[in-house]
Amino acid sequence: MTIKVVIHIGPPKTGTSAIQYCLQHDRPRLAEHGIYYPKHTTDINGISSGNLNSIYDVTSSGRLLNKLKVDKLINLCEKQGMDTLLLSSEFFFENMDEISNVFPSAVFVAYIRSPLESFESLYNQSVKRHHKVAPIKKLPKLPKFYLTKLESIIDNIGEDHFILRAYSKNAFVGGSIINDFYSVLNISPPVITSKSVNPSYSFEALEFKRWINQFCSHSLALKADKVLQNFESHLGPFSLIEPKKYELYKEQAICFLKKVQSKHHIFGFEDLLSDVNNAKQKPYKSQTLSEADFNRVANYIDNKAPEVYKSICNALYLSSYRSCYTGKYGQAFIKKYKLSDISDKYMYKTRVLNFIKRLIGKPVDTEELPFMVPNSDDISRLRATLRLGDDVSDVDILRELAFVAEKNHDIGLAYTFIKRAQVLRPNGPLINKKIRLYERKIDNANNEKKSIE
Repeated sequence: MTIKVVIHIGPPKTGTSAIQYCLQHDRPRLAEHGIYYPKHTTDINGISSGNLNSIYDVTSSGRLLNKLKVDKLINLCEKQGMDTLLLSSEFFFENMDEISNVFPSAVFVAYIRSPLESFESLYNQSVKRHHKVAPIKKLPKLPKFYLTKLESIIDNIGEDHFILRAYSKNAFVGGSIINDFYSVLNISPPVITSKSVNPSYSFEALEFKRWINQFCSHSLALKADKVLQNFESHLGPFSLIEPKKYELYKEQAICFLKKVQSKHHIFGFEDLLSDVNNAKQKPYKSQTLSEADFNRVANYIDNKAPEVYKSICNALYLSSYRSCYTGKYGQAFIKKYKLSDISDKYMYKTRVLNFIKRLIGKPVDTEELPFMVPNSDDISRLRATLRLGDDVSDVDILRELAFVAEKNHDIGLAYTFIKRAQVLRPNGPLINKKIRLYERKIDNANNEKKSIE
């Protein structure tokens, strides 16, 4: 039996999460129609890398395509009497040369979205999931994003291997991305198609997340993200692009899309082009959050996930030498808890977890800490610069840095160094004594500041 291979490659921000969620939950019905869609996992937000692990291995040097996994999938299709292997992952888009080599007769499905929409969507995603701190760029020319790469891929592999669809509600068969994708498979969509996966942030949530990205660990930021996704705004839809720039970008987006269509057929292109032509910008908002709106988000987190709030507060105290702490947002956020109230409790919990991990032989994960721990290379560079031998430990270096900062009356920086030392030596008596001292000084300084205000 010859197995037909259909591979959905995204690209990013074209409804991939919704498609994968639906396919994953519709596997039995797909199998009834002769389509094998391999299982995959999702993270706490319902987001998935799709079938990436179905054909790739994780190695020390990155992802490696496993030909044995590919053969196993084909054989499994034949064994189960299915005639189509269906795969989906945005990762495939970035690795099309090797994907097409192992699946030489595959058909690739890709959605074409207006680069004007992608510009803001990808920025928002970078704040949500990739720790972006900087505001959106004011570029003189709209980036083409994935259009240029897609054109190159099609030229290399051949247009007969591609099905290009317009990412546009008016162009979707059946009015949704799910219905449209199922039309490609030539089967009816399921009655229950999907849940809300990876929903867009409100303006307040986006700006709040951008603020905590300055000092929170990735694991804590991910927990905050899950809470922020459900925050309902009173401000409504928004755009971060200045109105004049938006109109310029719209003209450029139309030109980009027409260029792609002139070379390659895009199903639903006229509807997509019409959507871009008639697009009305959402209300423009400068990336500044009022203190009242900031407090509204903070209170929401405290009500919905108080432990997340306390962890953010603790991480913020650990950045007390930085502007994110001394600014109006930072000072508003720490009002509910003193550093001494939350730090000891957090460290006790961390010590217990780490103790249990050591007992069962599991490595301690520093990402469980609420603050961002610097790479060990930072200490290594300092060691090399000062020509320090191995007899001087990382803990000794961090402790001495804390003492220098303390003598220079920078208690916030001293506290950060000594806290990092505590991670490496949790039971050090001098380290813990200094931590208590610094916590009192920071709490007292905050109390004095409040009394003045």
